[in-house]
Amino acid sequence: MYYKLLDSVKKIIRAIIAAGGIRNGLSYGKLVRLLQRKKYVRSIEFAEKTFVRVCSSRNKRFFKFRQFWQYALERTYYRAGKGRVGEPHFICKASKMPGLEAVPVKKVDAGMFETGWTHLGMRLDGFVFDKTVNQVQIFIDGNSVRSIGLYKIPLAPNYFHYHIKREVLNTFPAESILEIKTSDGRPLVSDYGKKVKLYIPHGTGELGKRLINGASINKKGFYAPTKEDVIKKQNRYLKIYEKARDYFDNNFESPLFILYGTLLGSYRGGDFIPGDDDFDAGYISIKNSAAEVKEETINLVVDLVLNGFTCSFNRKGRLFRLRLAEDTPDVHLDLRPVWYEDGAIWAHKQARLDLTVEDFLPVKSVKLRNSTVYQPNNTEAFVRAYYGPGWKVPDPGYSNSTIIPRYVTKKLASICINPGDYEQMLKEIEKRRTNYPGAGKLISIGSYDLYPLEDFEKDCEW
Repeated sequence: MYYKLLDSVKKIIRAIIAAGGIRNGLSYGKLVRLLQRKKYVRSIEFAEKTFVRVCSSRNKRFFKFRQFWQYALERTYYRAGKGRVGEPHFICKASKMPGLEAVPVKKVDAGMFETGWTHLGMRLDGFVFDKTVNQVQIFIDGNSVRSIGLYKIPLAPNYFHYHIKREVLNTFPAESILEIKTSDGRPLVSDYGKKVKLYIPHGTGELGKRLINGASINKKGFYAPTKEDVIKKQNRYLKIYEKARDYFDNNFESPLFILYGTLLGSYRGGDFIPGDDDFDAGYISIKNSAAEVKEETINLVVDLVLNGFTCSFNRKGRLFRLRLAEDTPDVHLDLRPVWYEDGAIWAHKQARLDLTVEDFLPVKSVKLRNSTVYQPNNTEAFVRAYYGPGWKVPDPGYSNSTIIPRYVTKKLASICINPGDYEQMLKEIEKRRTNYPGAGKLISIGSYDLYPLEDFEKDCEW
């Protein structure tokens, strides 16, 4: 009885995890069941109705789920024999290894996992029963390709959720064998057994060669850039920063200073952290409530776009990323407002710190490579508050895995924009654009059409 219950719970959890939430998961589960029963007319009607409902939403969840349901809708048309777009993932599949029997749920030892394809890539979800296990390892054709850390929540097995993104999936062999094991070598089991046969017909087969030549897959599921590529990116970031710094100096009431890993590397070692392929910066908001900070940030982004910068925001509605017109979507600065409220400093990423505005202003000018960058007035206070007392010691595996209180994430989420805010920003930009012939773009990654894929990838990151 226990194992039947476990199998039922597993199917429900599978849909919820795949779809990113209970409400969306229940809708997605219904679509899956209709497709399994080959009710194609009803499947299309349901997918169309759900997609329209998602697109009409004024909630921030729109940014996260619009493309999820666009992909699900087009896949439904494909399954019904009425494919309308070019999408290589629709013909990818996982299946049982020939000659091997599936493992019954009651014989599962270490844990279980699921595979699936989404608009982002190949999704891997699973859980491990042993609460002392902190990582699992992904193997393709017997070769380890990535370790994944497990999430821990009370009264439930440790679990993982990971996407192997499109750029990596494109280099898989056309046929391969997937295994996932705990860090001590125990295999996890899927519906197809301990080994899963993957069919990725568009795969070039370059994966093995790349791994042999030193390539690796990073925590976000992309190929980690080479050392040379990282240095080029870092130098480009500095060029973008210089222009943004000058804009803030001349047009805004607060200077643009470096933050997080960029600041840590600069302060601790006088350079970027080796392998650091992003650039974090922030500014002190002159406002002192989350609602006012949000309004100020919206106005700032509009002005930046009109003055030639390209600004974008992610699928959570967090403002904002900044780049120049000639840069590719993956080369951008991550900017965020920093403000003082309720006796503390607030900032994305999940930061509520016992600091004051005086710890940031006035800023200090230092050299980072050949560029002048601003550091907070009391950098050591910031890095100690954010990274802890061990900030001086480099830790390549560092992850800010502290459990963030709900009231902190809720306040920080309140300065993210919703679809209505985005539309108002676009209207304001278009209304004033004639006076700014060199204006840039405002890009909502989650609002972009996925298809054709080439157009999406010109402006957006996966």
